[in-house]
Amino acid sequence: MRTSLVWILIALPSLIASLFLMRLASVGLSLQVQQIVVALVGIACVLWMGKARRNQDGESSSSVPRQIRNSVSVLALMMIGLAACFGFSEAGDPSRWLKFGGLRLYFSAAVLPVALYLFARLHWRLHFSAYANAGLMVALAALLALQPDVSQLIAFALAVLFIVWHRKGSFVLKVAISILMGLLCYWCWQQPDQLQPVPYVEGVIQLASSAGVLPVLTAVSSIVLIPIGLFFVGIKRGSPELIPIAFYYIVIMICAYLGLTPMPLMGFGAGPVLGYFLLIVVRRNS
Repeated sequence: MRTSLVWILIALPSLIASLFLMRLASVGLSLQVQQIVVALVGIACVLWMGKARRNQDGESSSSVPRQIRNSVSVLALMMIGLAACFGFSEAGDPSRWLKFGGLRLYFSAAVLPVALYLFARLHWRLHFSAYANAGLMVALAALLALQPDVSQLIAFALAVLFIVWHRKGSFVLKVAISILMGLLCYWCWQQPDQLQPVPYVEGVIQLASSAGVLPVLTAVSSIVLIPIGLFFVGIKRGSPELIPIAFYYIVIMICAYLGLTPMPLMGFGAGPVLGYFLLIVVRRNS
């Protein structure tokens, strides 16, 4: 079975469960349709890019300097997008969304899986400057802290520390990054967050448990497939860049259970769904 189909099959149980839970919470049809459309767009992109990749198998890959430039450029665009979220902030609310008319995109959830993949690739495979990579990591973390988005920041910081500590290099640099990430997380944790959890966004596990034992077991089994799949491919298929992303998803899922952030793929919202499928597309073409 092709890898792209495996990624889609891993995601399907959570995506299907999200629709069931939205119906259980009596969510309007328009939101259910939005979730379906976003999922179908993500699946279509994975299948299309997989086909394009197979057609290019005979072509030479980009040089290392070009891969580094491309990765850094994408990371810079992501940070510009995170900074742009401040332009859409409303009084009393965190600055986490890009707004397009009546739609809101949870931008950090859409880009952090890819950002972590690029950081790991720069650090481990392309041997990009550890100091420059650390500077980009801290800059992105600072934007998350300013939003403030403690869940995404903690998940990102722990994944970053895994990346940093699994490369030979300056011990002082590793300690400095660890301290900076810890300080940013602590400061962000102290900031008020007036948003209340929504049953079909952050509280999907509790919502499933209200429907009985079988639904909650199905829900939990569905979401754990994501980090398990990332760990498996990362270890067995020679893609270690996926391992810190698995840790990222585990932390996000814990935070979602605590009502702090949307549950990836199972909770309503385009950002986490796009983040998952963008990761698969980028990995297929790197």
